[in-house]
Amino acid sequence: MSAILSVKTEMSRVLQVLEEDLRTLRPGRASAELVTSLPVDVYGQKMSIQQLASISNDEQGNLILQPWDKSTIGAVEQAVRVSQLGFSVVNIGDSLKLTVPPLSQERRLEMVKLVGQKGEAARIQLRQIRGDAHQAATKEKTNGTMREDELSRYTKELNDKIDENNKQIKELVERKEKELMTV
Repeated sequence: MSAILSVKTEMSRVLQVLEEDLRTLRPGRASAELVTSLPVDVYGQKMSIQQLASISNDEQGNLILQPWDKSTIGAVEQAVRVSQLGFSVVNIGDSLKLTVPPLSQERRLEMVKLVGQKGEAARIQLRQIRGDAHQAATKEKTNGTMREDELSRYTKELNDKIDENNKQIKELVERKEKELMTV
């Protein structure tokens, strides 16, 4: 059944997005991964910082963002400021210097809370995918193109896949929380 394959593909995409989001949360270490995927409103569309600027580290461990088009520096600066990453941003004219603040216990707890929120958002997306797929299958049954036993089997497969993905989400969130709380 191709429908279950497309649902599995959508669910695995949700997991990939969560993994990528969690990878950007680093405790007190400056890394280009922290900002590469931040969306920036520029040229009438959303682009990632990686598409707009070079990202490097200086001797003090700060991140330096140098936009290729100097007219985008304000938009890049705004995107960094509104992100929940907690950088202190200094505009040096043609580039931005991002300082990663040392993580206090309070900030670590905020990041753990953010990780939990990202995990819950992924679980909600999975439930929406399952709900949409189940609704489509029920409609097929009503139209007579799917039998009752096929619907039952399909529903069981969906629920098994949801359980499997929720377990993976829980493991990802717990691993990240442990990393964040390790001093």
